[in-house]
Order: sequence, then C-alpha cells, then structure tokens
Amino acid sequence: MNEVGNWVLEEFTPCELPKEVAAGFAQVMNHITGVNYTPLLYAATQIVAGKNYMIICESTPVVLNPVRSLVAVYLHQALPVEGGDFRLLSVEPIKIGVNCSTAK
Repeated sequence: MNEVGNWVLEEFTPCELPKEVAAGFAQVMNHITGVNYTPLLYAATQIVAGKNYMIICESTPVVLNPVRSLVAVYLHQALPVEGGDFRLLSVEPIKIGVNCSTAK
C-alpha cells in the first residue's frame, strides 16, 4: 500500500479488560471466524437491563496480507437473574480521516 496521503494505523498495545468482561469477550469472540479482534481500549459502559460494554479493537482479517482497521465492539451482559451471559450487539467500523480538514 502506498503510504503517501493514506492513513496508516500505528502499532497498538492490547489493553487488559476487567476479568469478567475479558471472559465474556473471549466467549463471544470464540464464535467469530474470519477476523481477529484485539481489545485496545475499554471505552465505555452503559447500565440498561443488564450492562452494555464498548471496546475499541483492532480488527485483523484472517487472510493473506490483511488490512488492519479499528472497530467499536459492543457487548451486552444480561442481568445475573437472567444468567449473566454475554452476547455481541454489534461491531461498528471506526472511520479514520473522514471530515478532517486543515485549520485555516
């Protein structure tokens, strides 16, 4: 890939998720094939009927010469009375370089 004019992802250090979230993340991601997600930032939580988690991840397709990208992974943990299981809500791409302009 030509780097001139293109955004190039830096090398990231994976983050440590809280133990319960790490276990839920691993449980959910074990069912995903064709791409690996590496947690980079434990970004946010939301109390709902259970709890939602937002984790910024590096996404790496399992292909020859993969192109890495950043995504926001959203997980939901059910209430303890409902079993406390985790499920994947969505994986949203993070667009890099969109709506960026030079200050005038």
